[in-house]
This record gives sequence, C-alpha cells and structure tokens, in this order.
Amino acid sequence: MSAAVTTLETTPDHLIDATALRQTPLPLSSKIAYSAGSFVDAVTNNVLTVFGLFYVTAVCGVSGGSAGVALSAGLVVDAVLDPLIGSISDGWRSRLGRRLPFMLLGLPLSMIAFVMIFSLPKGVSATTLFVTLLLLSIVLRVSVSLFNLPFLALGAELTDDYAERSRVAAWRWGLGMIAGLATVLIGFGIFFRGPDGLSQKAAYPPFAMTCAAVAIAGALAAIWGTFVLRDRAHPIAVDRPGWLRALLAGLAEIFRNRSFRILFGSSVLFFVAQGVALSLGLHANTYFWRLSGDSIKIVMLAYFCGLLTGAPLIGMFSHRFDKKRMLLVSLGVLIVTQALPASLRLAGMLPFQGMTLATMLAANAAIGGFGLTAAAIAVSSMLADAADEHEYIFGSRREGLYFAGWAFAGKVATGGGALIAGLVLQFSGFPSGAAAKAGAQVALRPETVTLLGLCYGPGAALFSIAGVLILLLYRLDRPTHARILEKLIQQRTG
Repeated sequence: MSAAVTTLETTPDHLIDATALRQTPLPLSSKIAYSAGSFVDAVTNNVLTVFGLFYVTAVCGVSGGSAGVALSAGLVVDAVLDPLIGSISDGWRSRLGRRLPFMLLGLPLSMIAFVMIFSLPKGVSATTLFVTLLLLSIVLRVSVSLFNLPFLALGAELTDDYAERSRVAAWRWGLGMIAGLATVLIGFGIFFRGPDGLSQKAAYPPFAMTCAAVAIAGALAAIWGTFVLRDRAHPIAVDRPGWLRALLAGLAEIFRNRSFRILFGSSVLFFVAQGVALSLGLHANTYFWRLSGDSIKIVMLAYFCGLLTGAPLIGMFSHRFDKKRMLLVSLGVLIVTQALPASLRLAGMLPFQGMTLATMLAANAAIGGFGLTAAAIAVSSMLADAADEHEYIFGSRREGLYFAGWAFAGKVATGGGALIAGLVLQFSGFPSGAAAKAGAQVALRPETVTLLGLCYGPGAALFSIAGVLILLLYRLDRPTHARILEKLIQQRTG
C-alpha cells in the first residue's frame, strides 16, 4: 500500500507537535468533558426509540404505518445528508476549528425540535398530525447530526493509540448511557408513574423539556472540552476541492477501503435488528408480556444498567482483547438475549407471570445491555483505526465521513427498523385508536400478539446474525494497525 501526498495547512513543527500530543494519554478531566457531548444523541435517540412510537400510536392515536413512515423519514433524510455534513466538517476552517461551529449550530435546533415532537397538537386532522410529525422528525435528526458527527469525528483525532481509543470510546459510551438511564428514571419515576402513566398525554411535554435540559448540560461541557483540546486535531488539506467534489471524492474513497465496507455492512444489519426490537419494546412489554407499568420500569432500568456497567468494565479490560473478537462475542450475546425469551414464550416454555417474569426479563435485558455496550465501544474504536488505514492508503483524513458513514448505516437501518415496526403494528391489526382511549387495557387478537412477539424477538435477531457473518471478513487487527501508524508518523513528518 502507498499513500498520496497531501498539502496540509500547517507548519512542520506544528504537525510534529500535534502528532506527539496524540501519542500522549488524555487527562481524565478531558475525557469526561469531551465524552459528555454524547448526551445529545443518547437523550434524543433513547427517548424517541423507547417512548416515541408508543407515544405517537398508543397516546396520540396515529396509525402504526403513518407513525413508522414519519419517524423513519427523519432518519432517512438525515442519513442522506450525513455524508455531506461529515465531508464539509472535514474541511471547514474557522477560528473555532472545523468541528465546533457545527456543534454550536446543531444544539439549539435539535432541542427545540425534540420538545415539539412530544408536544403534538390535539384536535387536528390525521393528515396535519402526520405532516407535523414528519417535519419535526426531519429537523430533529438533521440538527442532531450537525452536533454529533463533528463531535464523533473529533474523538478519532484526540489520540492515535490503539488502546487509548477504546478508553475514549468507553467514556463516551458510558456517559451517554448515564444520560439514557437518566431519561428512563425521569420518565418512569416522575412523569409516567402509576398503572396508566404512559398513556397520559399531558406528561410528555414536561418530560421532553427535562430531558432536553440534561442534553444541553452535557453538550456545553463537551463544547468547552473540545475547544481546549483543539491542538490535537489533524491539519486540514489546503488543496481541497469544492464541497460537492470533496463529498463525491470522499465517498468514493471510503467505500474503496475494505475495512470500512465490512463495518458499514455489518452495522446496517445490526441497526435494523436494534431498530425493530427497541421500537416494539414498549408494545411488547405492554401487550405481549403483559407487564405492569412498574414491571416495565424494572426491565428498562435493568437494560440501561447493563449498558452503563459495561462501559467501565470494557474500558478497563479492552486493551487485553482484539477488537474484532470482542465485537463478535458481544454480538453473540445480543443475539441470544434478543431471540431466546420471546421464542420460549411462543413455544409455551416460559409460562411465568408477574414479578417472576419481570425479574427474568430484567436479567436478560441487563445482559443484552452489557453486550450492546461492548459492541458499540469496539465498533467506534475500529472506525478510528480504519480512518488511520484510510490515510495510509489514500493520503487524506476522513474521520468526518467515516463516522458519517457509520451514522448513515445506523440511521437508515434504524429508520428501516422503525418502519418495519410500524408496519408490523399496521398489518397485525394493532388498534391504535382504541389503544389511545383504553391504554394498556385494550384487547388484542391472539394473532396480533403472536406476530408482535415474533418480530420483536427472533425476527429481529435474524438481522444481527447476518451482520456477524459479514464481520467475519474484517482483518484490521492490532499488529496491522501498529505497522500502519508507524508508517503514518514517518509520512506526516517527512
């Protein structure tokens, strides 16, 4: 492999200083400040995934198909724009650097749209409700990407060390899960208390405003922390073409990298599985498992506890494991926890009810959350390694496009998962209008309950299995990355 020569907007001394900085460990305070930026995506994505489809269908009365289209359309439009955002941020020049201006623009727009989604108007036609939800979904997803993609791309520039990147990813994931757990505690513990609390429409606007305040606090900490760490960033190429040519050239480059193609393809399938399972989660807990509001809270808290406790453990021991092996094992755990409980129930082998059932599902959810944490940390760190490989092959830094490509995979697939979930509700005969009036006590046909369980459990797991098969082709391990990094240091300084 050989690298093209790129003219960089920097002096050799500055380039050497930045390279040396990226070889040094990050101070703990810097890791925490930077990682708090994960609050924005974690809060908006978790709240929409956990509560969004239930709120729109079972509370506001929108049909499952219309809700799925509106929520997934925002993800699809955003996914199309993600590569453009990533490409422009890769070459942006300003006194604040190339990432911060986008973060400062995306933060207020995303929080306004987020609160408005959970404040849908009453007494309007179904068409007005659908169009309002569609537009707000698009604005929210695009504005979150304006913040989150530059934020993620900067994380790949803070360090070049193979193991340190996993630690940064673990902190970022862990703090994001703290924010996600906070939303669940705020929701079930304050705003949705009681047996029919999830069906109370008036509780959703103040819930959304409280969650937005959590996200803003984390974002402001990250903006300051990012500004302090700006000297570690990679230099910007002077001879970059216009934005369209830069985008097309960058897209062509990243898909020529075998490592990126494998991570992209496996991520698409994995995110489809997560989108289906999480979008149907409240429906399944309420109507398939027939859990009470308090039992649902226990299961959801266990899931987020698994997500949260996994971060420090993975951060401490990730340097001992190859990232690909860690990812394959964690995906295997996820597949089992996705498919097994619902399959046993459908086969008549899980007859438990009440608190016994809730305890079993909570343990399963905690294990699944731990597996998801390990998978997310591994993939995020692997993407940063693949960006180094990209510079070695093509002579250009594409962190923004790499994480935009991953976000594209996640959003299109998660949007597809939400659409599939909405269509499942539509074609299974789920009575959205009746559910909006009767809440959790609405009667469902046995066929509706069976189809809900099939798609929520083993059906979703099939997509994860396909993603594992693709991931087996990945080859960028620790020794290979070390050789690439050594060559890159020589190229940057020579």
